[in-house]
Amino acid sequence: STLRVAASEAEKYFGDKRVYVERYFASARHIEVQVLGDGKQVIHLGERECSIQRRFQKIIEEAPSPALDQVERADICEAAAGIARAAGYSSAGTVEFLYTSEGEFFFLEMNTRIQVEHPVTEMITGIDLVQAQIRIAAGEPLALQQQDLQTNGHAIECRLCAEDAFNGFTPETGKVFYLKEPSGQGIRFDSGLFTDQVITTAFDPMLAKLIVHAPSRQQAIEAMGEALQQLVLLGVKTNSDYLQAVLRHPAFIEGDFDTGFTEKHVDELSPPTLEREGLQALLAAAYLSDRSTRLLLDATPQPYAAIGNWRN
Repeated sequence: STLRVAASEAEKYFGDKRVYVERYFASARHIEVQVLGDGKQVIHLGERECSIQRRFQKIIEEAPSPALDQVERADICEAAAGIARAAGYSSAGTVEFLYTSEGEFFFLEMNTRIQVEHPVTEMITGIDLVQAQIRIAAGEPLALQQQDLQTNGHAIECRLCAEDAFNGFTPETGKVFYLKEPSGQGIRFDSGLFTDQVITTAFDPMLAKLIVHAPSRQQAIEAMGEALQQLVLLGVKTNSDYLQAVLRHPAFIEGDFDTGFTEKHVDELSPPTLEREGLQALLAAAYLSDRSTRLLLDATPQPYAAIGNWRN
């Protein structure tokens, strides 16, 4: 059997034929819990939903998770705090879980650092996690008790990446010729982008993080869609259109998804194909609608212009 082969290989290479078997889940969400600890006490700051992924990397995160009810939320958050408490944890950290369609959750790992998606937690709690981590490192006790924690509204983060999302998420390079950042109430844009910046292959394709905060999840989805439409980045292909397609998908709107979302909905998330004739018609319409083109056509002499007005 496969298990015997694995045991044989383990013994051959490592001198130990014991095999650790993990339970398999055909469908699961990726939910993580933010914690803060000062070595003596630990508090949690609620959970984040991180199931929208491509190539096993998160691209959309939100807080709180649309999958949990209040009992499940309390259970998973207390489990996370308990893990950190048992370790005497001192810093900001994230405890990650798999959450199944049967309502069970299972420990994955603990990341002992600030996560990329930490802004969604900051937006709904009002707590600066970076500042909190620095204060803990300086030896200060936690300034907040668990009972003092209050959350407000819903936050969503989209990772803007230099990639061709409709061609296997292949990385893209180029020069930023123009950048217009989205702005408005509840909008946050974290990036180091600037005009004339050259995007190379030397780094991760993530260019920026766009975060929105609104009173409800539906309002946050709408706000994120509007913010992505405001965003203009010329010179480098990004996944902005793909992110908007995810936000418009009925399953995402309903909160009915797992970590396999992007693979399950490839066709629905792909742009419609445009036939050659349709493309030619669009290009012709765009050309004729241009003001300079209209002025040129109006100024061109017609064969009968010299005759003057019609007369009997």
